[in-house]
Amino acid sequence: MNSSSNVAEPRASGGRPPNIVAVILDCARAKNFAHSGGDRRVARTPHLDDLAAHGTSFPRAVAPANWTMPSHFSFFTGTYPNVHGIRTFQKGTELPETTATHLRRAGYETAMFTEMVHLVGGYGMEEGFETRRSRRIGISDEERTVANSLLGHAEFLYSPRLLKMVEELPPMITPLTMMNHPQEVAYKRDVCGEYTLGYFEEWLRGRSTERPFYAFFNFVDTHEPYDLVPNGHPLGFLDRIYLNTPRYYLLAVPGLQSHLRWDAMLEGYVRSIEEADRKVGVLVDHLARAGELDRTLIVVTADHGQSFGESGNVFHGCGATDSILRVPMVVRAPTGMAVPARIERWTSLCEVDSWFKATAAGAAAYDEEGHAPFPYSVTAPDTAVVYSEGGPASDPNKSLRTIRRDQLWNHRLLAAYRGDEKFVLDLETATVYRWQGLAADPDGRAPETLTGAAAVALRTEVFGPYESQDAVRRAAAAKAPPPVEVALDARLRSWGYD
Repeated sequence: MNSSSNVAEPRASGGRPPNIVAVILDCARAKNFAHSGGDRRVARTPHLDDLAAHGTSFPRAVAPANWTMPSHFSFFTGTYPNVHGIRTFQKGTELPETTATHLRRAGYETAMFTEMVHLVGGYGMEEGFETRRSRRIGISDEERTVANSLLGHAEFLYSPRLLKMVEELPPMITPLTMMNHPQEVAYKRDVCGEYTLGYFEEWLRGRSTERPFYAFFNFVDTHEPYDLVPNGHPLGFLDRIYLNTPRYYLLAVPGLQSHLRWDAMLEGYVRSIEEADRKVGVLVDHLARAGELDRTLIVVTADHGQSFGESGNVFHGCGATDSILRVPMVVRAPTGMAVPARIERWTSLCEVDSWFKATAAGAAAYDEEGHAPFPYSVTAPDTAVVYSEGGPASDPNKSLRTIRRDQLWNHRLLAAYRGDEKFVLDLETATVYRWQGLAADPDGRAPETLTGAAAVALRTEVFGPYESQDAVRRAAAAKAPPPVEVALDARLRSWGYD
């Protein structure tokens, strides 16, 4: 464990402030949680439901980005990607202060327990955490398995010729699936064991201080790959081959998704949510046995969701469907902290940082509308609008920028939620898409398409504050660009990053 001489002691005047525990369920989407207004196959989540019963549910929580890196940076800094600027596997030079750094300075003991290896990969997300425990440490998705590494450098496997061959004869995907999928399964089983909870239990027992603590967790049970659970008819050999096909080919090969039994994958996904809920229950038990539960604020949410064919999308990292952008969120309040039972407004994960700072200062985390008290309340860029970035991220093996340019999910997108409306701005075509009446799932409905003067006006009205902040950040970054790491820069460019 690291130590620092500039760590303050808890305030004597107000007594010890509550502990803070944050849990990210990687790839958990709101659609499959009852307390998030789930409208499809709803998972059984008794432990999350119990947390919500002692606090608040947020059925309109929105992730600030559609994949791990930018969304976690937003969660850890309370800023959107247009402020922190992290959209790749690369560390910036001028990063906002992390929540952990702030809490440590306020007297908190800080610890990160993560199954998502990128969080301890040296990008800056681990700043402020005195203790950092992970089964593995990773820099990029390419390093997860031998297959990923080999595929990442085998140009033929991404050639138009091969993609055309698979399109014309889909079973040709069999050898690629049989090589990649077993390694992905083995990797997930390795990092998803009981290690993380064991680290936490050991850490709790070994604490010799009365300092309050901030403990962060990331569980990756809800991340692909999934066990396949037939729903009705049994799965044949080719059914399993198609369902286990690497995401790149499902996105790149026209028609390949039509062979998928999405119901079997979705059922496996629901089972993974229930496993993650079990882990949350174990975590809560550890807190209770340590005598810390009733003086701990617990927030459980997700960094982004997951797509199973909605609008032609697969998993996450591209697109701006609700399946990817809307996430579950529940809060359990410590004894003595009065919070509302339910917050109906759109709530960004960026706001959680303000709740933690208010809690550490001895105040209620948020008011009846879910806003932290002054001076911790979030006001930028616009309290009436919640934003999320939907641009395509790197595929584990190769950028998606060179394929399926006719698909909206493969464009640079910016989404916004306001009242009963959802907007998606296509930054490449300047088209604005609008859905109204969000009681019905927008993923299953065609939006209103606005172009020309109407799109310009709506872009200025809805997206103007966000884009203005982004322009300021880009201008500042251009004056002091980070040093170029030649090998990393070449790899990022090969994936399609600017």
